[in-house]
This record gives sequence, C-alpha cells and structure tokens, in this order.
Amino acid sequence: MIKKSAAVFIAITLSFSIISVHSAQEIIPGTIYEETKSSTYRSVSVYAPAVAQTENGYVGVIATITVSIQNNGSGRVFVDTLPLTQVDMQGSARLAVKVAGTLVRNDERCDVNPDNYDYYFVVRTDSPIIGGPSAGGVMTVATVSLLENWKMDNRTVMTGMINPDGSIGPIGGIIYKIDAANSVGATRFLIPKGQDKYTEMQTTTETSNGWIRTVTKPVTIDVSDYAMDNYGIEVNEASDINDALQYFTGKRFEFQESDSPITTEEYNISIKPLAGVLIDEAKESYDNASEKFEGSGIPNYFPNYYRDEVEEELDKAFETLNDSEKWYNESLYYTSTSKSFQSLIYSKFVSYTCDYYDKEGDEEWIENLLSEVNSLHENVSKEAKDEKVDGFVTLQTVGAAQRRASEAGTYLDQAIDIYENQGFNSFSEVMDFLYSIAFVEERCNSVSWWIDIGTNKFNDTGKITNETIQNLALEYIEEATQSVVYSNVILSEIGSTYSDSVDYLNEANDLVNSAQDDLDKGYNKAALFEALEALVKANLALELIGTNSEEKLDSASENANSNIVKIRTQGIEPVLAVSYYEYAESLRNETYYDSALMYYKYSGMIAGALSFTNTSCRTGSFKSVGIPDRINLYQNQIFSFSLGILVGVIAGIGIGLILIFVMREEEKPRRKQKVYKGFVDSKKSQKKSYKYSHDEVPRSIRDYYKKNK
Repeated sequence: MIKKSAAVFIAITLSFSIISVHSAQEIIPGTIYEETKSSTYRSVSVYAPAVAQTENGYVGVIATITVSIQNNGSGRVFVDTLPLTQVDMQGSARLAVKVAGTLVRNDERCDVNPDNYDYYFVVRTDSPIIGGPSAGGVMTVATVSLLENWKMDNRTVMTGMINPDGSIGPIGGIIYKIDAANSVGATRFLIPKGQDKYTEMQTTTETSNGWIRTVTKPVTIDVSDYAMDNYGIEVNEASDINDALQYFTGKRFEFQESDSPITTEEYNISIKPLAGVLIDEAKESYDNASEKFEGSGIPNYFPNYYRDEVEEELDKAFETLNDSEKWYNESLYYTSTSKSFQSLIYSKFVSYTCDYYDKEGDEEWIENLLSEVNSLHENVSKEAKDEKVDGFVTLQTVGAAQRRASEAGTYLDQAIDIYENQGFNSFSEVMDFLYSIAFVEERCNSVSWWIDIGTNKFNDTGKITNETIQNLALEYIEEATQSVVYSNVILSEIGSTYSDSVDYLNEANDLVNSAQDDLDKGYNKAALFEALEALVKANLALELIGTNSEEKLDSASENANSNIVKIRTQGIEPVLAVSYYEYAESLRNETYYDSALMYYKYSGMIAGALSFTNTSCRTGSFKSVGIPDRINLYQNQIFSFSLGILVGVIAGIGIGLILIFVMREEEKPRRKQKVYKGFVDSKKSQKKSYKYSHDEVPRSIRDYYKKNK
C-alpha cells in the first residue's frame, strides 16, 4: 500500500476555468489588456527524488512536481520552484515539453496538437535541492501522459535526465534518492540504463602502530541489491523515454522498422568518390614532403634534434595514409577520408617546415603564407555561413561545414598569436606556428567536401527553417550548459578523481563555449551540433564513474543503430550520424574504446535529435503493452523460506544416509571377528580416531575417511 502522505502521488483532473489573458494584436507598453476565455487544463502530480545538503551531509529528499497543461495556449513553458534548485530546471522543462510534443505529434492515433497548449511545472520540496536535470525524465513522462490522457502508475518513482534524442541521461546520488523514494512508499524505482552500479568516494580513518591516517577510496554499491535488501524496492533501468512510459503507463510508441544496413548503398556511393580523391591527394602530398625533407638541411644535434621531430611527423603521414587505404578497402569510406585528412596535415607541415628552414626564416615568406591562409579561411567561412539549408540532410552537411570553418578559425587565431605576440623565439615555436597553418589549410579544404555532399549527393527531405535552427541551437546550448554544471556538482560531491570523467567534463565545457561563440558569429548550424556533442561528453563524465568504456560499447552501438533506423523511416538520411557511427566502428576495431564510445553516443544523439525535431510526418503510434509485473517481495520471502526448508530436509536426509553407511562399515569388522574368531577385546581392536581441531573441518566424506585410516 502507498503511504497516506503519498495519496495524491498521481492525480489527473479535468476542469474548466475562466481566466484573463492578453491577446491584443498590437501591444502598447503600459496598457492593460483583458479578455475572457474558457480554457481546459489537466494536471498530474509526480514525485521526483533529489539530493539535499544538510549539516550531517547529503540526504535524499522528495520533490513534488505538479505538471499542468492548458489549451488555448501557444507552447509556452512556465516553471515555478520553491525553494530554488541549485541547477536551473527551466531548460529541463522546455526539453521535456519538446520531446513529449514530438512523440505526440508523430502518434497516428492522437489528434492533439501540443503547440496549442501551455505547460506549467510547479516544483515544491522541504529543502533546497541540488538536482534539476535529473527530473527531466519524469517530467517528460508526465507531459506525454497529460497530452495523451493516460493514467500513471502511482507506485513508481524515477530519476534521470531527458536528452534531445529521447534517451534517459545519467544522474548522481542514486542511493540517497532510493532512500527518498522509500519515504513515499514507492515499490519500483527507475534509473538510467548503465547506472546499476553506484560508486562514491568514502573516507575512513585507520590506526597503525600508533599512527592515525585518513584513507579515501572508491566504494561501489549494487543499486538493485541496496534497494531490495533495505526497502523491498525493485530497480529497473530505462534507456529512453519509451522504457519509462511503459513502466508508468503500460504504453510504448512503436515506429516503423527497417532492416537496411547502417551504411547503405546510397551512402557509400556518395562518400566513396571523395575517399578515393583524398587518398590520391594524400599520396602526392606525402611524396612531395618526403622529397623536400630529404633535401632539407634541418639540424639534428644536441640539444635540438629538430630533424628527428620533423621526421616523426613524416612517419605519421605515411602511417595514416596506409590506414586510409586500409579502411577504403574495407568500405569504411568516411574513416578513410578522416585518415587521409590527417595524413595531409602531417605532410603539409613537413613541407612548410622544410621551406621555412631553406628560406632561413624569411619574414616576407611567412607573412605571405599567413595572408594566403587567412584569405582562404575568410572565403570558406562566408561560403559555409551563407550556404542554404533546405532540409534535414543539408542541416547536417552545412552544420559539419560550418563547424570545420569555425575550427579552422580557432587554429588560425593560434597561429596569429604565435607570430604577432609570442614571436619565434625558438624553432619549436616555429613548428607550432607551421602546424597550425597546415591544419587551417586542410580544414578549410574539408568545408567544400561537406557542402558538396549535401547539395549533390542526397535527396534533401524534411522542412526546417533558419529560425527553428536558431532556437534549437539556443535550447541545446542551454541544456548542455545545465548538464555540465550538474555533472560538475556531482563529481565534486563524490570527490571523484577519475581522470576520464574530468577530461570529458572539461571538453564539454569547451564545446559549450565554442557553441555559444559560433552562434554569436552566425554559425548556428555548427552551434547546434557542438551543443549536442557537449551534452554527450557531459553525460559520459557521469556514466564512466566506476566503470569503463568497453563495457558500454554494445549498448551505445545498439542505441545509435536504433536511432539511425528510426530517422530513416521518416525519409531522412542521417549522413552525419552514419559517418560518426562508421568512425566509431573503426576506433573500436583498433581498441580505442574511449573514443569509440564517444562517437557511438554522438552518432545516436544526432540521429535521435533529428528524429525528435522532424514533425512533418506521422510514422508511429502508441501500443498498449502493459506495465511490467513487479517482484513480489512477500512471495520471494516465502519462496526463499520454502526453498531453505527443502534444501535443509534434503541435506538432512543425505547426512543421515552417510552416517548410516559409516556405522555399517564400522560394524562389519566386528561381526567378522565375532563369528570366526570368537570374542575379541574391544580395547585391542579399536583404531584410534583422528580428532579435528576447532578450526579444522573435513572438506568431504572422502576427506573424513582419509583422516581416519
């Protein structure tokens, strides 16, 4: 039974109210407008477990979130929290509405238009809480349930972020949240997939030889065991919003399935020619660099072995060129283009370094080189910024082009800073400058590759406006920012020293800043995809605590595969997602598991986000599958008790038979002596028995006999 305090755990009501609204066509500041309208609203209250900081440390608390939808609206989202959360919930609420709205729009069996509603989230708790994003999942479930008018299970509590692709993102403080869920009588607790093990840093004091020392070490807890053993709560993992909906409502959204491979014939035909051209260019560039290096007089003596350093870069050019040919022969054409790109940078760097030394650092040559590269960057930046987006394919390819133009600009700024501010005080600084220049040149060349792929290789489908792209970029940047802040808080709480988590968090923070800069510069397509990558890396910062990348590869690959298939059923080719999926496969093959995991996740995030953005066609509908049965703790206890009795009885019978057998064996010699030889003195015939100490027991009946021979 749910506790009385949680009697309104879920309540859906339908009523009418007369409200005052402002709806004048022309708004004059300072003027009050009033109009009477009849509106219908639905509301549902759900529990969201959170973590609060007290004088005695962190504790789990319950926040009550009342979600309401009101018709005659325009898609606005309102959030009221008391007290304020440490991490703002506005972004999570907006994303919850976006994901829920997309699911409902694509539902062939529902005629509700989510854009015609306003959404209200009222959050109440007894103490300030740390969370914010961790309630995104249950807020999305509540919003879908209101729009579809579905009843929610009142014994299930959930924690987990909602991501733009509909997946449930990682959170912290799971153990504390289970404590909180128990306080309201929950019997099922949903967590993000892959977080069934909870790791935290625990500090203890140890005394040795009179010395007292403090020891901090990671402790991993099995979440399911903790919940069941302490409270009888069943823990289930939810990988996406569909899983969560099934546990709460017994319904799932079903989409058309496709058995086509990830890299289709259309995709290969589009990418293969570019891969072949780049291999030829990389070969030519390598041959040119090798010839220059052989004829160059770059010094190689103590303490400056510059020639050795340059030769290492030439070797890298050769190795990556071979890798490019290898992946081309295995039909992984995007991976081949990436390797060719790397080879071109190394070869170009070697050529520039040889030119610089042979020209003895001629100032005019340097300025001309810098001017040429700067002009190249200006041209491709304008091309990428002005390129028109007609649909979802060009959104991806123009986004990739803009991002490469932006990245080239970052390296160009580094080169200018070295030349104008730092100066060439050593040959090492010269090489840093020339490497940046080589990168800028090759990265600028790659801008045109992506623009050409989008305009000439694929059928551009779906409709998306520049205003929508701008708004999406803003939303994703906000969501990524909150995810970075949240992950940082959680890592600080548990005192994590996991280097991978810290690295991912730093990279995510850099990507958020870059996305905001690109948005300000007019690269809104690049900003959108940078924000998605930032979100992936901020999530990985939490997901990898207490685990490793290799364990998560299969799940990440399956999720990306599923999202790619889903967006294709909507008639959209996820060229960017497929490219990164292919690259992840090659990285996994080379055992670069960390990078492979990131690209699988990024691939899935791109495909999923595109799917939840495209609402131009209805490709699915909900299916009633029923809420999964719970584990009955009482029945489990009865079963365990009965099983224990049965095992005890069988063991007792077995031991009894063994003892009877032993007694009979001991009895046989006595009978033989008594029958054939008459009376025998028992004191002379008995053999001394081996006596076991208190700390020693026989491991088996055979061991018992062996000791008593």
